[in-house]
Amino acid sequence: MKLQDLTFERIEHYDPLNLRAKKNGTVSEWVARNSWGNAVAFGNTKAECLQDARRYISVQNS
Repeated sequence: MKLQDLTFERIEHYDPLNLRAKKNGTVSEWVARNSWGNAVAFGNTKAECLQDARRYISVQNS
């Protein structure tokens, strides 16, 4: 498995109690999905998501 096998997308959800929420109550997070569409890595920023995706790939390849 390689990093190019994953797709990255930013998702938003409503959570007004979250400290990172915008004024309208939404929170943005990044998700990496595998070829089946399952979310396998997460992060508050794209950089955090990439780090988590690299950890996931190293576990899958070992």
